[in-house]
Amino acid sequence: MARFPSSSTVFSPSFRPSHGAQNFDPMKQKTFPFLVLSVACFAMLLASCERLGNGVVQEIEFPTHIPQLAVTLISKPTTDTLVARARTSAGILDTAGSKRLKNALFTLTHESGTSLTWGGQSDWVGGAGHVLPNVDLEPGLWTLECEDESFESATATQLVPPQIDTLGDYLYTSTAALNSLNIDEYNDGDVTKYFIDRNWTLELNLPDRLENRDFFILRAQPLNAEDGEDEEDEEEGEFWDNSIWISPEIEDDTRMKYNGLARGWLIEDISDANSLNALRFEVSQYAAGDDLEALLDPATLELAALSPELAEYYRTLDLIANPSGGPLFTEPLLAFSNMSSGFGCFGLYTSCELKLSGE
Repeated sequence: MARFPSSSTVFSPSFRPSHGAQNFDPMKQKTFPFLVLSVACFAMLLASCERLGNGVVQEIEFPTHIPQLAVTLISKPTTDTLVARARTSAGILDTAGSKRLKNALFTLTHESGTSLTWGGQSDWVGGAGHVLPNVDLEPGLWTLECEDESFESATATQLVPPQIDTLGDYLYTSTAALNSLNIDEYNDGDVTKYFIDRNWTLELNLPDRLENRDFFILRAQPLNAEDGEDEEDEEEGEFWDNSIWISPEIEDDTRMKYNGLARGWLIEDISDANSLNALRFEVSQYAAGDDLEALLDPATLELAALSPELAEYYRTLDLIANPSGGPLFTEPLLAFSNMSSGFGCFGLYTSCELKLSGE
């Protein structure tokens, strides 16, 4: 059994007379100044305790919360499934929390007059929300309206961001260099298992308009994330593990910050034109499976152009979820909302795939 030294030898200071101070005795020093100081400190402590009791230790009555409509619809305009969510807001003392509004109705109206309506019990998908599949939203201004019998209707507008691509008016350029590729394998009975480890240097030049602020998200997509594909349908080329990490080469680059809600790097222009040139990242991938050819397919990243409202929504929610370094006593931070009443966000984005060569 380990033995711990006693407090007298480790934690308590000891008075040891030094050479030339043979008669030193701390208990024989003059005590009057010490007593005066002690009495003064004790009086200050009593006064502080009285002020603490009168000013801080009090019961706080929270205001009564009136439930409001909370709406969320975040989508890209091309061949996407619209998933709208409507809930009731909840106060800090509401033990039941927020409630789903399964009878809510949603209408999207284009500036040209075209409209889409869905919602109610018929479009409700448990665990997701109100779903409208296979939708193409034309460019321009869209207005979302959410209606529920228990609340005032809420509306918001969004201008579809330009389509981010390697061609067209809103283009980006990229270069990727494969730094390393390691392949390990071993036999497990009749099955050969492969493990790959790859690393790239990626450089991006993103569009930066003078008249508008531009916002982007760079994030990873799993290689086997085929839309609508179930794991049991994958007979060959199944991935047992596939992880991709993205990190900026320049630490604390003020043009970008990781956003947990968006699961990627939120990038924005912070100065004049061309401020989004030469964005450099290190991309690493670890993957395992029984099909080496599939494992060596290009790694897939997603580059998305966000509306300013969607970028602000992501930014404020991430600050709420991950506060860092702020003062202890500050005003509470509220999540951004562009709804006319209640809370929530109607946000649109465009995106494209960015392929990193496998070999």
